[in-house]
Amino acid sequence: MPKKVCEDWADVLYNEKVKIQVSNDKDTELLKDILEKNNFQVLTNKGIEKSFALGNGMLVLSVQRLKTDGENYIVDEKTYPNIEFVGAKKIYPLSWNNDEITECGFITNKTEKGTKYTYVSFHVLNEKGNYVIKNYKFKCLNNLLTPVEDESVIEEFDTQANIPWFAPLGPNICNNIDEDSPFRLSIYANSIHTFMNIDNIYDSKDLEVTLGRRRTFVSEDLLTYDDGKESPVFDPNDISVYVLPKGFNKDDFIQSDNDSLRTDTMINDLNTELNILSSKVGFGNERYKFDRGDIQTATGIISANSDMFRTIKKHELVLESSLKRLIKAIMYACNTFTNYKFTDINQEIKIDFDDSIIEDKGAEQARASLEVGQGLRSKVDYLENIRGFSKEQAQEEYKAIQDEKLSNQQAFGFQEEWFKC
Repeated sequence: MPKKVCEDWADVLYNEKVKIQVSNDKDTELLKDILEKNNFQVLTNKGIEKSFALGNGMLVLSVQRLKTDGENYIVDEKTYPNIEFVGAKKIYPLSWNNDEITECGFITNKTEKGTKYTYVSFHVLNEKGNYVIKNYKFKCLNNLLTPVEDESVIEEFDTQANIPWFAPLGPNICNNIDEDSPFRLSIYANSIHTFMNIDNIYDSKDLEVTLGRRRTFVSEDLLTYDDGKESPVFDPNDISVYVLPKGFNKDDFIQSDNDSLRTDTMINDLNTELNILSSKVGFGNERYKFDRGDIQTATGIISANSDMFRTIKKHELVLESSLKRLIKAIMYACNTFTNYKFTDINQEIKIDFDDSIIEDKGAEQARASLEVGQGLRSKVDYLENIRGFSKEQAQEEYKAIQDEKLSNQQAFGFQEEWFKC
């Protein structure tokens, strides 16, 4: 269940329906291409799952295949931005203020041609207030780390800006275990006893079925027949036939145990604990239910004033801030250290999260169409907010629709002046 809870939160917060856009359409396509090359959707989804399990995680940006002559950085067509996820156990905060980590160290492990290497990087601020990334590479052999010189690793990389190249992931909840720590808390840190109860009930159900299976007690006289060897009548490995206990009447050669199982009561107890768990981890009531031998997840549209809706929006606040911070760092790194160029690194970044679980998209679209037909909503606004177009795309699409409409009218002999008033 801890794994299931984190999987569900990752799927709710970041899935294939999440859209990341910037003001300029060409820049949006460029950004989309960069994120796809980094497998960003899968990386972020798994990162959120792990971060919700351990409380913390980081998306860390770097520039690969960047060279230097000692004074200047050399950029070619092979230089590209790279995004990695670093889990909580490999994050070492160096400086923080109000739970915001400003300087941090990271450890990543990679295996190259059968040899394991450990990379250590520190993101620290210099005297000018710009971030400097210090990189170290070690060869890992017999649990010993040996420094390795690698020309592809720039030991001290000056980003030349105060934009952090890392973005935190994790649940938006207070740390009630260590309030002075910059680390966040696992989504289920306060639900451990509930997990224990669920496991105990689930195990008890299995034990009840094992111990409560039907048994047949047979008199010892019926278990063997006399052929000079006392050969058995029943298979001695049969787990359903037993020797009749002493004290029974001799006339009762066969007795059967017909006690019913208590599984229904246990299933009710299990559903109660699952309901408590659902509420504790922020999903509200009745998110999980034990039915037909498996844990079922509730589906359908949730209310906009439900506990789950409010918790989703709460977690989205932190996630949106982190993603915008990372996107800004990507645009800056591309413009400064690669051949990927954005028109403006300070343009607006828009992140549309998946709200299909919160509201019925079909009903929303039908209502919006009705409002456009009644003149209560502009067509450009409809294209932008319902169809998901950017402002430029919506205006171009609206113009194309108007031009096509006018062309059709002229084809039937209507004059353009007839429609002007």
